Amino acid sequence: MSNSNSSDALAVLFAGGASIFFIIFWIVYSVVLIAVCTLLIVSLWKIFVKAGKPGWASIIPVYNFWVMSEIACNNNIMFFIFIFIPFLNFVALIAYIVGICKTFGKGTGFAILSIFFYLITFPILAFGKATYDPTKKIC
Repeated sequence: MSNSNSSDALAVLFAGGASIFFIIFWIVYSVVLIAVCTLLIVSLWKIFVKAGKPGWASIIPVYNFWVMSEIACNNNIMFFIFIFIPFLNFVALIAYIVGICKTFGKGTGFAILSIFFYLITFPILAFGKATYDPTKKIC
């Protein structure tokens, strides 16, 4: 009988420890996710303002892609439509990222890094010395 009580107590202890672990994990995950999203929103806001566009456009879901099209691709409607087509949306996003990097005077290497590490490179564009030059649009 005492063996059953000790295994029940061990199961309760394990369940409690696992619950505490997942609660802490969820809190840390949520804080990191909120911080990353905030960094990206603030960076896009600043990039839009540097390009002479309204900063609030960075938080409007479809309109932000239209403004990115204005910044990077000279209102190329084709890439804007690609955003809504599976698999082609990756082409459009890459064009937008490369176009934004080019219009802010960055080279090909920076543009390639931005495709994979935009959470690092967009704050560099936003808060660095990069200036917007609309003559360097790629599309």
